[in-house]
Amino acid sequence: MAAGVRTMVEGVSSVQAGEQARVRIGVVGCGGRAGAHLRALQRHPEAEIVAVADVAESAAAKAGEALGVPHYTDHRALLARDDLDAVWISVPVFAHGALELAVIERGLPFFVEKPVARDLETALRISAALDRAGLWAAAGYQLRYGEGVRRARAYVAGRTVALVEGHYWSGTGRHGGWVADFDRGGGQLVEQATHTVDLMRYIAGEVAEVYARQTTRVLREITAPDTYTVSLRFSSGALGTLSASWVHDPDDWAHANVLHFGLDGCLVRIAGQAAELLPASAGALPEVESIPGLHGAFLAAVRDRAALPGVLSPYRDAVATLAVSLAANASAAMGRPVSPLSSA
Repeated sequence: MAAGVRTMVEGVSSVQAGEQARVRIGVVGCGGRAGAHLRALQRHPEAEIVAVADVAESAAAKAGEALGVPHYTDHRALLARDDLDAVWISVPVFAHGALELAVIERGLPFFVEKPVARDLETALRISAALDRAGLWAAAGYQLRYGEGVRRARAYVAGRTVALVEGHYWSGTGRHGGWVADFDRGGGQLVEQATHTVDLMRYIAGEVAEVYARQTTRVLREITAPDTYTVSLRFSSGALGTLSASWVHDPDDWAHANVLHFGLDGCLVRIAGQAAELLPASAGALPEVESIPGLHGAFLAAVRDRAALPGVLSPYRDAVATLAVSLAANASAAMGRPVSPLSSA
């Protein structure tokens, strides 16, 4: 047994010492989206944040002081602690790779925000390392946990899907920064509309081929395209379309993560985590059992040392979602259809 795996088994013992024992979390990444995760974990009765880390001293210090825990600017210093049961990673897309591999070497399960990498090679290397170490990881596709999304998925299952339509229109690119830098962020399809791609896969199945176009029409001061259209062919034979744009009003989020699934005589519509069956005469979406949310599912999996079935977005599955977005970027660059399945 590798030293890292041994550490994991010994560390988890505190989680299983009693029903009231909390999962001890080390958090890497304290800016942006990480704030919401820090607040959720801080409030959760089964979690205990024991340390935080961020390459920006100010962000690490602010989070550490707010939580009353040690802070570091190097994730390796955090991983050297002997009181960790798991690691929560919320860093920019370009920062993935060495961090996850170090957590795996330490022998700990981890949560990682989406997308899981900027390039497929990095994601596949991390996935393979998880398999070799006998570890698991969860990804941040939180929409999968929504009751409406799960009701929609239950209804679509076993039915013939003819058409899938999705769009993500926002004004995020207007803010600039690394998100709007194509080399670092991968563009809207990789960094943001990945949620839309993920719900397409989660409900309609794998994507066999994509054919994409991209352009810059308005936001010429950024390096990423501001508009995309993607044609998709699913493994089932269903066809799909995806559009994404950053030229929209940055204060209007009503058009982000909106999807339609065309079935025989009816339509399933999703907007964020809400879902409905149209027309009303078609009936209602089925009820589904209540489950823990993203944070609770991860904590329960660490406590029980078993990622499935509670974790709805395991790392390997998140890699397949990334592959679709990257294939669309490649298709737009080459001007021909690309299969994401060939490498994911």
